[in-house]
Amino acid sequence: MNPLTHLDKAQPAQMSDEPVIVLNLLKFKSAESQDSYLDYAASFFKTFGARGAEALYCGKLMEKVQGDAGDWDIVILVRYTNRKMFYDMLRSEEYQAFSYLREDALENAVLQPSEAVMPYRTESIEFEGGDWLGEIQKRLAS
Repeated sequence: MNPLTHLDKAQPAQMSDEPVIVLNLLKFKSAESQDSYLDYAASFFKTFGARGAEALYCGKLMEKVQGDAGDWDIVILVRYTNRKMFYDMLRSEEYQAFSYLREDALENAVLQPSEAVMPYRTESIEFEGGDWLGEIQKRLAS
């Protein structure tokens, strides 16, 4: 589950300085393993949030209307300042120090950077509530 094992093959030689949005598809080992992922998320945002990593959207996947993209529990879209920041983060000792929490939680995962082909809003849209928000806030406060 540690993306570090695939980075050398995946990372392109040339990367733009434009912001990048990374698709995260997550399949948890169990409902209980989400607790480990929330600890990971709190560590992630405490460490990299101030450096420009921002969760644009996090949602529980519902019914499939068309197609088959696999069996996933959660989708998260995270914006990074650029692709280099994303790859450097994954390689950093800081990230590796808590990445085991993600590994402990997940049965399967996809991390896939995307490049904009149409303009997108750069303002964040605020959502109220959400099961994870309060939990992550508690972990950030401790």
